[in-house]
Formats: sequence, C-alpha cells, structure tokens
Amino acid sequence: SRIRHRPDHDDRCPLARHPPPLPRDRGVGALESSRGHRHRASRRRRARARSLPPAWWAAAAAAVASSSSSTTTPAHAATAGGGGGLASRLAARDPSSLRNSLFNVPPGPQVYPPFMRGTWDVAMTFRGYVFPSAAISKDRIASDLDVPGFQRLSIAMVGDVGREAASYVMDVDPVTGLEDRGTSMSTSIDSHLGYRAVRGVTYDPNVNPNRISIDFVPQRTRNANRIEIFCNARESESVATTTTTTTTPDGASPSSSTSSPSIFVCSEHVRQVTFGLSQEYGVARQVSGNYAHYWTWRGGTVGAPEKMTGNLLTAAYLDAGDPMFFDEPNRPVIVYSHDLVATRRMPVKK
Repeated sequence: SRIRHRPDHDDRCPLARHPPPLPRDRGVGALESSRGHRHRASRRRRARARSLPPAWWAAAAAAVASSSSSTTTPAHAATAGGGGGLASRLAARDPSSLRNSLFNVPPGPQVYPPFMRGTWDVAMTFRGYVFPSAAISKDRIASDLDVPGFQRLSIAMVGDVGREAASYVMDVDPVTGLEDRGTSMSTSIDSHLGYRAVRGVTYDPNVNPNRISIDFVPQRTRNANRIEIFCNARESESVATTTTTTTTPDGASPSSSTSSPSIFVCSEHVRQVTFGLSQEYGVARQVSGNYAHYWTWRGGTVGAPEKMTGNLLTAAYLDAGDPMFFDEPNRPVIVYSHDLVATRRMPVKK
C-alpha cells in the first residue's frame, strides 16, 4: 500500500511522478509542459490515495493517546493556532486541525528535553499520506505541482517525499538543548537525494533562530541552488507518563506514583523559498511554499535509553498566490507521515 520509490528520472517526488519518465533534474516549466500525461497521472494518484494505510496517523496519536494517565507541561509557549494543546490536537487524529499559523511574534529556538540531548542516528520511513480537505477535491490538489512535497526539495527536511527510507543525524547540545540544524538538514537532504547535494547550511540560533539558508553544490540538482527557510511559529509540550504502585493486601507496599517526561511533541510552521533554474537557459526560478512539521518523540524504556521512536507529520498548505488559496486558506491540503527510529551515538572511548 506504500508508494514505491523509483529511480531519479525527474525532479518530482514519487507522489507526483508519472510515466514516461522525464530527463533527470528538469524544472517546473518542463513538468508543466507534459500535459499529454496528466490524465494518466491523475488516475495513478487517485489509486495511490485509495491505497493509503488506514493506520498512517497511529504512531503519532498512540504516543499521546494515553493522556488519561499522563500530564502535559508546556515546554515552549504556544504560538500556533488551533484549539487545545499540541499533544491533544495530535491525539485527536484529525488532520484538518493542523492549521497554518500566520502573523505571529517571532518564536524563540526549540529547546529539547534532557532525554533527547546528545547525537542520534535517525532512520526515517515513509508511512503514508492523506488529503484532508473537504473544500478541494483530491484531483485538483494532485494536479497542483506547487503544493509542498510534490516536487523534490519543496520540503527541505523531507527532500524526496515518498522515498521509503532515508536517514539523518540529529545533534542536540547536552547543555543548551538546541539542535544543530545544519547537521540535520544537510544529512537528511543528502540521504533523500542519494548523493552529496548540500554545500553548506547557515544557521545561528543566537542571531536568528527562525532563518536557515541552505546552499547546494552547483549543477547537482536543477530544483534548488539555494533554499531559504523562515519559521513563523513553534509549539511544544512534554507529556509526563505516570507510573502507579498499588498497596499489597498485607500493606507491605505503600501506594505511590511517579511521572517522567518521556514523550515530547513539537511543531514548526515554515515558509520556504526555493531558488533554482527554470527551463529557460539563464533564467532563475523562485518557488514559495508553506508547510508545518509535527514531531512526536517517545523516550527509551528502562534499560534501553539509547533508543527513541517517533513520528513526523508534515502538513502542506496552499500559498497565498495559489488559485485555490481562498478555498482552503489555513487548513492543510495534504499531510504526509513518516516513522522515526533514533539510536544514540555512544562516545568513542579513548
């Protein structure tokens, strides 16, 4: 039921790719000129949408669905829209509740809890996708190649949506709890594309935690020479799971309860501007897209603190210049899901 990844014949992700394959690294103009294959592409996309695994949201929702025996603590001031806290919205399993967030006070950097600090090797597995919009048909959305995720690198952290397996390195400072976004971004993009594509990442959370600049190796991919990422909002919560000890019949063991923040959820609303080459020689291409990442992380169990499991939901929104924007101005038109497994890198003994 998953979308199979095929070799790199064009710059679209597997979700929007259709036969016959186009030459590698062609731009938006070339894709839009292939009108003769649009109807076959729509049929394929409809079939794929019907084959979506029904449990695509399970990993994210299951991690926080046990909130009846848990307590939530805000780890970062809520800056994203929507009713209830972030954990409760994810547990509701309603993709339409993942609304876009606009015109906020610039958020501070994301600070991760102690159990997530250190260096991790993260394996990412594509789980599925869903079209949650009730206002716009799947066919209309699937035909819009400017929707984030339908072309390579239109979502920087998930450079090839639909690729079944990828990996990246997550390095969280043990003292400050801040993530090295340069390492995360560069390793994830290179893994999704299958070659070294990133030349450098500029990011300094102390100067501006809401802007990331990604520079690509020249002539490696037409879809992007440079990517600028602007964060509009962040939100996070720690979910403390409660363990209760009951009293034995003889009264030897007193009842007690302890809680520890073993689940962490966070979100980031992004506007991405991608600069690349168009079909015309020497003419630059600039594409803007809006999307949000929703991470759910579950800490390791007792005896296995070196493992974390998680889920990444990516909600794609229409840009204000899109002809369909006023039909769906702030709700996602498609949501992608990835499972995450993180293994801690142990320090090398000298």
